[in-house]
Amino acid sequence: MIKIANQQQIKQTNTKTIFQLIQTSGRISRAKLSKLTHLSPTTISTIVEELIQKGLVVESSLMDNPGAGRKAITLELNNAGKYVIGMEFNAKGISGTIFNLKAEPLITITHYSNRKKLAAEEELHHTILDLIRKLIDSVQDESKELLGICIGVPGLLDGDKKSILVSTPLDLTNVDIYNKLSESVPYPILIENETMLAAAYEKERFETTAGPFVYLSINNGLGACVMHHNEYLQGANGVGLEIGHMSLDVNGEQCPCGNNGCFELAVSTQALIHTVQAKLGEFPGSIIQELMGGDPNRLNESVLAEAVRLRDTLAMQVVGSMSKSLGQGIVNVINIFNPEIVVIGGRFSLLGEFMLNTVLEEVRRRMLQPFLQSCKIVLSRHTENAISRGGSILALTKGLEHQFNG
Repeated sequence: MIKIANQQQIKQTNTKTIFQLIQTSGRISRAKLSKLTHLSPTTISTIVEELIQKGLVVESSLMDNPGAGRKAITLELNNAGKYVIGMEFNAKGISGTIFNLKAEPLITITHYSNRKKLAAEEELHHTILDLIRKLIDSVQDESKELLGICIGVPGLLDGDKKSILVSTPLDLTNVDIYNKLSESVPYPILIENETMLAAAYEKERFETTAGPFVYLSINNGLGACVMHHNEYLQGANGVGLEIGHMSLDVNGEQCPCGNNGCFELAVSTQALIHTVQAKLGEFPGSIIQELMGGDPNRLNESVLAEAVRLRDTLAMQVVGSMSKSLGQGIVNVINIFNPEIVVIGGRFSLLGEFMLNTVLEEVRRRMLQPFLQSCKIVLSRHTENAISRGGSILALTKGLEHQFNG
């Protein structure tokens, strides 16, 4: 029995490796797969035929062969046959995106709602289910197969990834999100912390080697993910980290989590907008008024980024102050994890170079030199759909595991 299990495991590993090579290469021949994996041509052919039968891979046009002999038939992903869904909470409500096997976004639908409304458990489930049904209905071709759905949640999940233990951005506590959804949706559903999803997507864009990779997702709250050797750092109970609830000021404002002076109270897009709104009356000549076009609802990170670019006093003052607080928090993060790279992501990263330079100044002023010399602090390269994109990666990975195990 042990021998059979090992053989099955080896086959699954080889199948995943071959699929990923086809995915990253775009088009590739069986001969090239054999050369890259050091697997025999017979093994490659067996696995490829299984992938074709499952509708994951198709044979494509003939590829020019510079050597003698027959032209090689190339293989590519069957983008017409399978898809996954990634979902995320944002300032507008909940968005869902359909991705093909190349992780390319095809259709995005947003269910507009607000934080207060989603705080009602029944409304939350109803909204998610309604959005899933709309996304599935938008795929008109019945021959296409949905491999899985992944929902990024701004909050702390239990070890089984089934319940939201606490979400301060959504004002939710102890909500069973997985079981109720899985009862209504006949497809694999995955629930994951949104920061971990964005981090997984972002990490693919950076060349990292030895040290931990830290990703800060700064939106309405502040989430953080630490990865080391492609593994998420989690607690003994399987629950993720909550760096956003580390105190920067023990005598500061009380957070809904019960702590005082939390990192995310000092640094978040919500705090940023509220601070600017409170100070607008003190700066009647601020360019922010003009950029909003007279509509207070248009005040967002992009408006403030433009105001900073135009050297607006109010914008530079508020963004500068909050960036210093971010730098102070990052110093603590670096002292704890000694990472190779810290990526500032989420909508807060739209504030750009002025924000980043202010953070760097604060970090250099406070940081231990040996740690500072070995760590880079950079802005996220992708701010749009990072959570949904990360969700598509996880949904595809789990969907393929199901296919390969079958």
